[in-house]
Amino acid sequence: MGSTLPSSQTQGAYTVFTGTDIFSVFEDMIVSTLQGISYSITRQKAPIYTMGSPDPRAFARSKRGIAGSMIMTTFDRHALADFMRTSQFAAKKKSIETTASNPYNQSVGVSPAQIQKSIQSMNPSEIGSELGISAAAAMETNAPDQMSELSAPMFTDQLMPFNVTLMSSSEYGIGAVMRIFGLEILNEGSGFSIDDTSNEVQMTYICRLISPWVQQKFSGKTA
Repeated sequence: MGSTLPSSQTQGAYTVFTGTDIFSVFEDMIVSTLQGISYSITRQKAPIYTMGSPDPRAFARSKRGIAGSMIMTTFDRHALADFMRTSQFAAKKKSIETTASNPYNQSVGVSPAQIQKSIQSMNPSEIGSELGISAAAAMETNAPDQMSELSAPMFTDQLMPFNVTLMSSSEYGIGAVMRIFGLEILNEGSGFSIDDTSNEVQMTYICRLISPWVQQKFSGKTA
């Protein structure tokens, strides 16, 4: 039997979300290994003094910086293994990232060598038919220079800037969305011990912009 959401109980009220209500999406991929994420926003502000007064006359508002950290669970592979397999960057030719030592190159749909060879020998309109992509997408391909070739990153600090979306939804049909734009991973660290029941990896990052939580309401009916 269908029932209507208890709007009288949720209308005008505040909804609390727990960690189990939140999904993390890196670009367009759901990353289910994220345990926690934090951020801090700092800005340089300095008092301006003049002679004759011990008190500041004004305050200068300067640069802002946004940084944070992430904790991810390690299962039988790196916490971001699937995301790194679908990513690419311009690696130096004959570097370790372009060899078989890089485990993430083995699962890329189109090999970096094939992309590099096609880009150098064809017109943009011909790349699509060779690689199975559209001509418009081929025109947007960032071709590396003669000293580089496209490769999947081997380390998380080689990932190009990406956007993160945090989506939360409760049983009351109320959700919220938060976004992190231009996230760049700086550091990564992990450790293992005989006393650990699970393994995790910690990462620090910087980003260009953070959009705060914005409420999303569900207006339908339950079945």
